[in-house]
Amino acid sequence: MEQDIMAERARVAREIHDGIAQQIAALGYDLDALSTHPGVNPLARVETRRIRAELSETLLDLRERMHHLAHDPITLRSEIESLFAHLGIPAHLDINEERLPDGTGWQVHAIVHEAVRNIAQHSHATEAWCQYSASPQSVQIIIEDNGVGISSGQEVERRGITGMKERATLLGAKFQIQNRLGGEPGCRVTLSLVRNIQCER
Repeated sequence: MEQDIMAERARVAREIHDGIAQQIAALGYDLDALSTHPGVNPLARVETRRIRAELSETLLDLRERMHHLAHDPITLRSEIESLFAHLGIPAHLDINEERLPDGTGWQVHAIVHEAVRNIAQHSHATEAWCQYSASPQSVQIIIEDNGVGISSGQEVERRGITGMKERATLLGAKFQIQNRLGGEPGCRVTLSLVRNIQCER
């Protein structure tokens, strides 16, 4: 049964690669051509290049997700280490790894990925922390940085935060994002998941 599931996930990943991913790449080439066209307004050229950069980031994110779809992340240790390694700032990881509840790995990985991306893009942090603790009863992940923190207005505006909340809801997990405790500068993201909750893949 597990081999059948992995084979089906690999098939879906290939279909995404050959379909949606190729279409996004083609749109990127069209934007490249448009941004270098001599008749394009300079302000429009700047905006076109900005959209192109966001499209490239989206394609990179999609390819990472295709990889994990085909390789079914059961644990998070390697994923967390890899994500924080790309931040380019000191990261302190405290990872007590244990198998995640069935069907939760993909959503949990996506939440961690978005939290780390927020640090990279918005926090201006010089240091980050991640504590991942697991027990027979629950899983808790706490991600912190020493950056500029987050205001209520920012929380509403950022689609990534909304996405993290939606994923946590699908898992039946508790999600919280706030400024760090004790007056320390920066942001704190907490995800708490009880093991007896049944989740579908």
